[in-house]
Amino acid sequence: MAKHLDLNDRIAIQSGLKEGKSIAAIANELNRNKATISREIRSKRLYHDFKDIPSIQARNACINRYQCKIKENCKSPTCFKRQKNCRLCGQCINFCDLFKEEKCPEHEIPPYVCNGCKKKPRCTLSKWLYDSKKAQGKYEIVLSESRQGIGLNETELDALDKIVSPLLKQGQSVRRICANRASTIMLSEKTIYNYLHQNILSADKFDLARTVGRKIFKKAGPPMLVDKKCRQGRTYEDFVRYLEQHPDTSVNEMDTVEGKRGGKVILTIFFRNCGLQLGFLRDRNTSASVTDTFQKLSTVLTSEEFSTLFPVILTDRGSEFSNPLAVEIDFETGELLSKVFYCDPQNTNQKSRCERNHEFIRLIIPKGRSFDHLEQKHITLMMNHINSYGRDMFNGKSPMELFEGLYGSEITKKLGLIRIEPDNIILKPELLR
Repeated sequence: MAKHLDLNDRIAIQSGLKEGKSIAAIANELNRNKATISREIRSKRLYHDFKDIPSIQARNACINRYQCKIKENCKSPTCFKRQKNCRLCGQCINFCDLFKEEKCPEHEIPPYVCNGCKKKPRCTLSKWLYDSKKAQGKYEIVLSESRQGIGLNETELDALDKIVSPLLKQGQSVRRICANRASTIMLSEKTIYNYLHQNILSADKFDLARTVGRKIFKKAGPPMLVDKKCRQGRTYEDFVRYLEQHPDTSVNEMDTVEGKRGGKVILTIFFRNCGLQLGFLRDRNTSASVTDTFQKLSTVLTSEEFSTLFPVILTDRGSEFSNPLAVEIDFETGELLSKVFYCDPQNTNQKSRCERNHEFIRLIIPKGRSFDHLEQKHITLMMNHINSYGRDMFNGKSPMELFEGLYGSEITKKLGLIRIEPDNIILKPELLR
């Protein structure tokens, strides 16, 4: 697809408007987003004042023209319509204090122009019209002005756009694209950002992950009551003391990502040592569903592998995590495989890395969206894309690479972890559609 509309596209738009086609129909014919066609029409339509429109009728756009009985308003002896109602004259309105121009309400709704209006031949109102040649001329002027100071020719700019824009639309950051394609891009991050904000590339600033707005939700209701005894010996203070005694122990952070209230949720487990995060879909946000998730993990992993992966788990005080023994103990052998600890009340920043990594999930599944239509395969796919995405803190390496280096390919395969190539990584809702 071409990055910008050309003259042929604009001729097709004008033709479609004249035939009375909808914006959606025109967009479909041109293989474009309907928002693109809508912006094109509204930004490049031309205003034609009713006084300047040639017509066999009097150029009278007064809102009262059909009821007006005023005669000889102009007081001119040369007016050939002097003896008739002023509404039949296009000049008398210039002398009338009661004149009020009527605006066509159709200009505020799609398709925003009069090109295909059946009433146009006899309409005396001001008009908005779309002209393909004039629209192209306007576009070329804007394009020329926007590209002043750009150190790339047309061919180089087109090559850059073909590399950068698709990856941005997949949810990748400018920094990561520049790092992965350093040998072919050879431009600074700032330059790329400047091009985006100048609308020089087919992607724009709204394709940047950090420009996505956040929806504000009302506070949740009172929390479910749990047995506080489950946290005895598992406080954050106990956690710190345990790590002092076992300094080589790796730590996992555990949390819940919610969709629509009362629906499916995602259990996440974050590995501090490599930045990888696992995701498991649960039907409800209950303690039983967490227990069920870890029981499934124990059937996939050996006891030794489970203990190696999850030696220490730090989580918040949510009611879904109120049965730590179900996570820690192998109920068949009674062996202690893991240790669960809890953050202090109102201190989820004590597991901040897990919370921050949820931003990647929200790029793909925005807040407020339901998870009810999803299956575990969708969550696994999503996490594979997230975990394959390189991180600056790891010198561009991905959590997936580090995890495989730490735990081996066999455990990686058991967990359904598959590395995604950098150019194929998608961090947008389109991934799960």
